[in-house]
Amino acid sequence: MARFKVWLPTTLLLAGIELVASGCGTESPRLLQSISVTPASADAHSSPNGQVQFTALGAYSQPPSPSPMTQSGWSLSDPTIATISLSGLTQCNPGASGAVTVKASASGTCSGTGCTAVLFSGTAQLICP
Repeated sequence: MARFKVWLPTTLLLAGIELVASGCGTESPRLLQSISVTPASADAHSSPNGQVQFTALGAYSQPPSPSPMTQSGWSLSDPTIATISLSGLTQCNPGASGAVTVKASASGTCSGTGCTAVLFSGTAQLICP
């Protein structure tokens, strides 16, 4: 009977280790939930060379969140007023003035049959003198 008492706790301990080990690797993926653009508003007149650097921040389902996004697409509401680089650096066009909307976009993850990928975007405003 003493042998049975020693054997039972060992079996339970091993079963507990197996349960913990079988849960490894089942973490859910880090999903994009929204995008914001910083600064939210900028006046190129007060910036060096009329350039303003915008940054897209992604809010994710898991940390770190928010975090800078490197795979966002950039666009402007009026490319006759300013230009924007792949990294979010804007430059007012010579002689142009007005306000433009700066937009960063990225698609969310799609999984499963028949799902549609979601396009997330965030906006800011650039004022050109």
